[in-house]
Amino acid sequence: MPAALSSPLALSLSALAAAAHLASASPLRPGFAAAAAAPLEARSPAPAPAPASQPLSVPLTRRGATLEKRRDADWFLRKAQGMRSKYGAKVPGGASAPSAAQQQQKRQTDLAMTSYQDSEWYGEIDVGTPATAFSVVLDTGSADLILAETNCNGCSSSTPGYQPSTSSTSSTSSQDFSIQYGSGSATGTLVQDRISIGNYTQPEQVFAACDTLENIVDGTISGILGLGWEALASSGEMPLVESLWRDGTLPEGVFGFAFETHTFTTTSSPTAPGGTLTIGGVDTSAYSGELNWVNIVQPAAYWAIPLQDVHVGGQSLGVTDPAVVIDTGTTLIGGPQSFAEAVYAQIPNAQAITLQGESGYYAYPCDQSVDVSLTFGGVEYSIDSDQFNAGAVNARGSLCLGAVFALETSSQSTVNIIVGDAFLTGVYSAYRFTDPPAVGFATRGSGGDANTGSSDSSTGGGTSAATSLAPSGGKTAGAVALAASVAALVFA
Repeated sequence: MPAALSSPLALSLSALAAAAHLASASPLRPGFAAAAAAPLEARSPAPAPAPASQPLSVPLTRRGATLEKRRDADWFLRKAQGMRSKYGAKVPGGASAPSAAQQQQKRQTDLAMTSYQDSEWYGEIDVGTPATAFSVVLDTGSADLILAETNCNGCSSSTPGYQPSTSSTSSTSSQDFSIQYGSGSATGTLVQDRISIGNYTQPEQVFAACDTLENIVDGTISGILGLGWEALASSGEMPLVESLWRDGTLPEGVFGFAFETHTFTTTSSPTAPGGTLTIGGVDTSAYSGELNWVNIVQPAAYWAIPLQDVHVGGQSLGVTDPAVVIDTGTTLIGGPQSFAEAVYAQIPNAQAITLQGESGYYAYPCDQSVDVSLTFGGVEYSIDSDQFNAGAVNARGSLCLGAVFALETSSQSTVNIIVGDAFLTGVYSAYRFTDPPAVGFATRGSGGDANTGSSDSSTGGGTSAATSLAPSGGKTAGAVALAASVAALVFA
């Protein structure tokens, strides 16, 4: 026993100090209790939450793997299997992956982020008091915050873990949280603690602290930050960014992504600028013209919007879908078999292939440029040919996989097509909570006019009110840039 606590008087004073600390802390929610804590004298009080001010612009960093770890068929198959697991889809002609409805707790999460060849955008959040920084995947296709606990089973030795007992603002519960998919799993309990992203703070955020994570996190990435809506959260808790908007911390209920891409070689730096994530506004320096807003499908859960058409080589395919999910936690573009077949029917020399016995994949000559575009809100947006190319099928490098593949969801699912980073890297994308909730796209670029057009009111398109948050042609006024590499895209 420490000398300071050896006398009855010292013990009494310690108890009074603990009581005073608990009285000054945020009230515990039903079902939560203060975590077993480190000595109070070693812990600092939580600072007051930052008031609503200007939007926060966070620099992104993109990390590249070595040449020996480039995209290949194995990488592609892991990404496709992860998407199928995430959305409860099946291999064409095969059995369904476990669907969200079949899981006891978790509705949606991205499981395809375990290998060095995966590619996700990740960013830093600060957790607890004193604050500890953790890197988490930024995923608009899910809505729960999941963090690895210290020494979690299935985590690598380099994965930082969350420990509730080291935070003076934490509280624990007996509410179990579990995820079980064919390609990954996680189990833990729900906890409550102070969470900050940049200078925005939610003092009582509920999230999953997981003591077992299999094929979910890798290396220094500690979890997933879901950016979807509360209705999508299996925990039943409001997601972090949505709660920051609803409690008035954010100046505007909107956030936006501007992704940058690079080619990595054996001589290039392992990191490169990756763009920006802006919370509470948009970065007007990252796009040209105006944001084209398209209202999301109600009730709000996914960031899902109507797809009006698909063009390949300038030819309209007449493909439409009422609710396409926009998912930053996904790399590829998945949809029904008929959708994939229609796309590759217009690409010269494209052919269907199987990977490890699974069908639904397509390849085309690697030296061939591909012109594919998606139409949202009356505006046609092209997919960069390099991003459509998902890597060589084999070492010969003559055939390359296309980013579009067959993903057959169940007949009960409202999701048919999922659009990931292969498309999103070519546009500025914004996500608006405020009425009417919408997803906005704009042409990447700085200043000048762009043919962004406008859609009819039925699709919710038109001029973005959010662009008024900043002077035209510049970054949002008062934006805060974090000094460290706050977010990165792991890319192989």
